[in-house]
Parts: sequence; structure tokens; C-alpha cells
Amino acid sequence: MDAGELDHGRPSAGHPGGAQPAALHPAGRRGALAPPAAGKQTGEHMELVNEREAIRPTLALACIARPTFALDYATEAAARALAALGSLGWPLLGDAALLMDAEAARGAARTLQAGEPDLLVILCATFSDASMAVELAGRVQAPVCLWGLRLNSLCGVNITSHALQREGHIVRYIYGDPDEPHLLEPLAAMACAAAVRNRLRRSRVGLVGQAPVGFYGCQFDELALARVIGTTVSQIDLATVFAAAREAPAPAVELAIASTAERSPSLRTIDPPEVKRFGQTYVVLRDALRERDLDGLAVRCWPEFPQTFGLMPCATLGRLADDGYVCACEADMHGAVTMLALQWLAGAAPFLADVVAVDPAENSVTLWHCGNAPACLACEGEEATLTTHCNRRIGVAGDFAIRPGPATLARLGVAPEGSYRLLYAGGEVRAASANRFQGNTAAFRPAGEARRLLDTMLLGGWEHHVAIVAGDVTGELEVLARILGIEAVSV
Repeated sequence: MDAGELDHGRPSAGHPGGAQPAALHPAGRRGALAPPAAGKQTGEHMELVNEREAIRPTLALACIARPTFALDYATEAAARALAALGSLGWPLLGDAALLMDAEAARGAARTLQAGEPDLLVILCATFSDASMAVELAGRVQAPVCLWGLRLNSLCGVNITSHALQREGHIVRYIYGDPDEPHLLEPLAAMACAAAVRNRLRRSRVGLVGQAPVGFYGCQFDELALARVIGTTVSQIDLATVFAAAREAPAPAVELAIASTAERSPSLRTIDPPEVKRFGQTYVVLRDALRERDLDGLAVRCWPEFPQTFGLMPCATLGRLADDGYVCACEADMHGAVTMLALQWLAGAAPFLADVVAVDPAENSVTLWHCGNAPACLACEGEEATLTTHCNRRIGVAGDFAIRPGPATLARLGVAPEGSYRLLYAGGEVRAASANRFQGNTAAFRPAGEARRLLDTMLLGGWEHHVAIVAGDVTGELEVLARILGIEAVSV
């Protein structure tokens, strides 16, 4: 939000309606993302569906046993476990062979590590000591999910968990036979979180300008970000963006404007020079994302953009988000990284916003920003209206409510003492009320108490931006924090 501009513009009518959140897409390689759908980033067509390619983990299975126990049962259970993991639709390394000594475990580990798995699943097919698991986990560079069966396996899981955690490995477990309903859900959450951690280690975000004066919560330590999270930063000079935008090729600009107006006809009602600058900025930032191989941007959206270039870039960031990139306002790098994690986990576009109000009667918090949401988050059947900015009174900014449905709120932040931490809460976005503010608004009702969320943020010294995404990925976020070695704060 603009410093010194505390009103959120005129109230405008809400757009009730809704759609189901996007589902995970479980297929692919080691946290990789499939190429965007045809036309998604070319400028000739806007992606209207709130679906993104979710992260797709690679699993590795190793089955350990002792020869003095029920091997017939263990062999049959291992085969069923392999089939159950295969049913997730993700790449799966390993087989159902029973490993019964350290040498066999070492050989299996070499093969599994060559496939670079995101998660190592160790099935304790019978009671066993920890020696084979220690060999496996020491050679396969991935977090470990132990799997205990109902028959004579749990004690071995306990022994193994103790040993692996003494060795510094990240360990979770599941307990049950392969055909039990919902058994694999914690394993799947851990796999997705591990894949996102690996993807974050290779992530790269462009920083366009610096955080506005006094917005300390949008500042960050570039070295700490790379060390703890893995994200590296590409610096992009704001003045260079303006100069390049003024020289952007007219056909590309016109194509971007036309494709945006196809989804949002209201763009044509805005002052044409501002619409032109919208298209120019979109083309330049899109090209920078492509040429620098970036996953997203954190953009200093004011004061230079309106004062020097004559544009509020809110809708430009939303347009880039409709191309599949994440874009954070006010050069909020940690906000951009939060959005990356949410988008990869949920397979849906996130929205970055301020917390501007709490409604005790509805147990909801109002999340708002001045118009940066992608069109795919508009309520189903409604136009993603574009207009002038609520405070600056120049174009171009979105003016529509966020569609209702199950949602997750999150924030990657830095504690007062300087350590990273991750805030998250499950809940739902409610249908917009008639009193929502101009811009983009989401009425988020947490699963817990709204006031507790507010208290956690204000009394805990959290940054002022949060991100939301369709669907429930709270379980994945809890594991992600643990894998990253940072504090998890669940509200």
C-alpha cells in the first residue's frame, strides 16, 4: 500500500460466486515443472483458468527386513507398497526387493541416489535394526519417510527413527498397510514439500528497484535468502525498465493490450496513453523474465512508476501472473518467495495482500491490495475489471474480488532476532461483501480464530504482506518449514 495513503479508495460492489480450487498434478521429475500451456506466455492469449503446474516429486523406495521374520508376508507387503506409491502417478525409483544387510542397502542407495529423488521412503517390512536405514539415508540425499506395517514393524520404525534423527536426517513416518485409505497423505505432503525445497534451491527472482522508504518488512538479506532458502536474486534497474518500455516494439505492445482486453474489456475505458504504458511495461518485464530465466519478480511499484513513467503497474503484475509467474508488489522479495512455494504446492495462482480489517462477527480478515491480482482469480462468470488506481487515480489496476473457496494463507518472514520463519493458516475465502474496497479483496475466514491470526502477526512482529492460494496446503507448509530448518508458526 502506498505510504501515507491509508484509504483504500471508494467501496464498490462485490461479485459473489466461486469455483473449486485447482488440484495437484502428480507427475514428472524431481520437483520439475512442465512447460507452460500453449499461448500462456506469448501475449496472444490469457490463461483464464486458475491452474498452474504443481510441483511433481520423485520418490525412492527401499524395503528393509530381517531374514528371521515373516518374509512371505514382508515380500507381499513390499509389492503392495510399491503399487500404492505408483498409484500416486509420480516418478518412482526402486523396487520391492527386500534388503537384508548393509551391503545390499549400500548398493540400493547408489542406484537410488543416481535418480536424484526428492523423498526416500524406507518400508520396514519386518522388525529390523537401524543399520540398513542408516546406510540408505547416508547415501541418498533426501528427507526420509519411514513406513511401518501393522504386523511386527513398528518397533523397527522407532529404532530407525531414533538413529536417523541422531544422524541429523529429517524424518517422518506413516503407519499402516498399503491398502488403508488416506495412509499416503502425510507421505505425499512430505514429498511435495521436499520437491518445493529442491525447486527453491534453484529458484531465481528478479528485483526491480528496491523496497519503498520505510517499508522495512519488504527489505531482505540477499545472502541469507540464498543460504537458508536457496533463492538467488537478479537485480533489474528501474530506470532501465522505463527506458526500455518507451522503446518496446509496437506490435508486441498492441498484442498484449488486445489479449488483456479480451478478458477484461474495461481496459478499453482507461486513458489510452496509460493503457499503452501498461502494454509497454508488460512486454519489457515479460522479456526480462524470459531472458534471465526468472521464476518471478519483486517490483518497486511506487513512487517512480506513477511519478516518472505515468503508470500504476498493478495490473501489469497481474497480467504477468496470468502468464504463470509470481509478482510481488513493493519489492517484497520474501513475499515473492512465499508465492512461489504456494503456487508450486497448490497448482494455483497466489495473491499477495495487506491485512486491512478483521470482522469478529464473521470471524474473517479482509485481505486487500490495490489491483495486482491475476484475472484468473476473479469470480467465475465475472469480468476481471480493470480501472484506475484507487489512490493515484491513473491506470492500470484491477478492481474485482477474489473468488471464494478453500484457501491457505502464508508468509515467509524474518523474526525480530533475524531467523527465518514461516506463518501459515488454513481456511476459506468467503464470497465478497457489498462493502469491499476498490482493488482486489479477499475475505479470508481462518479455520481458527481471526483475532488469533491478527494477534500472531502484530504481537509476533510479522511483515505486513501475506499470500493466499486456493486449496489446503498447510500440511505441506509445516513439512517445508521443517525441511528448511526454520520455525513453523501455525495459526
